[in-house]
Amino acid sequence: MSPDYAAVPRGNTQKHVNREVLRYVLERSGLPPTSRVLDAPCGEGEFLSLLRKYWPNATLTGCDLRPDAPTVAGLRYQPADLSQPFDAQAPGESAFDLVTSISGVMMFGNTRTFVASCARQLRPGGQLLITNDNVLTVRDRLSYLFLGRLRRFKLLFETDEGISQLVQQQELKRLFELHGVALREVIYTSFYGEDLLFLPLALLLYPLQWLYLRRLKSSTPWALRRQLFGFRSLLARHYIFVGEKVSG
Repeated sequence: MSPDYAAVPRGNTQKHVNREVLRYVLERSGLPPTSRVLDAPCGEGEFLSLLRKYWPNATLTGCDLRPDAPTVAGLRYQPADLSQPFDAQAPGESAFDLVTSISGVMMFGNTRTFVASCARQLRPGGQLLITNDNVLTVRDRLSYLFLGRLRRFKLLFETDEGISQLVQQQELKRLFELHGVALREVIYTSFYGEDLLFLPLALLLYPLQWLYLRRLKSSTPWALRRQLFGFRSLLARHYIFVGEKVSG
């Protein structure tokens, strides 16, 4: 069945995120349609429902705080506090081929523990895919300069605040590597027409950012630096990290 990407629902994330994650998994991941997949947090199962449609023979597992399983055919569901160490593998089952986390890491703390749990349950060569809101845009930089806050994070939090965890690209990259997952690809998505108002400033800022990246002493290769902090990072509202587990 050929994917109809235009019909992919937005779900509980920025626009086009589910679409681009699905496109990557189906077209570029190289994983077989019989893969073992974990989605955490899985929410109402929007992404897993999409994956079930195109990978009917995949083994799907979901984790979230919700007590009841989402309505996804054949889903194995396990309630879990993802800010704590968790294990979604059934006894005697093999490690996962793919672990996805779509717009989740800004919702709970202990990101290091979460990435460690995801990496531990991946087979060597398996892929970890995490998406998050981008706070490096021109609009976010202006918001912080004038208001002392980033757009997705209020200046004052309520005790039940939903989005409270700031996880920047450089920190998430470090956590991948710390737990034996090599960052292979960075995808920026979620462009809105209104953000074109900031295009002139982005054109002014990018040469300075490019020069800084060129001169920065780091073990990160230039090709990955350009993916992490390329021109698109100044305008896109969301990013997708794709990593591959390189250690057992």
